[in-house]
Amino acid sequence: MLYININKIDKMAKKVDKKARKQQIIDNLKHTIEMGGNPINIDKLKEILESVESDTFVSQYKKRAKRKPLKKKEKKDE
Repeated sequence: MLYININKIDKMAKKVDKKARKQQIIDNLKHTIEMGGNPINIDKLKEILESVESDTFVSQYKKRAKRKPLKKKEKKDE
């Protein structure tokens, strides 16, 4: 017999709209700044927080470089 768990918890993150996601990021940054730590890192987080709040934040995330296709070797005419 096969039993199906109806109350299975979905482990994937819930999708949220841009406004809710932005608010989550702002809350996380404020909480991290309040916790304290390395002053250099706190200054960087404050700068990021200001740019997120003013909608000028640009992520520095870069995609991995894709492989270039190999060129076929040409046969030399004799």
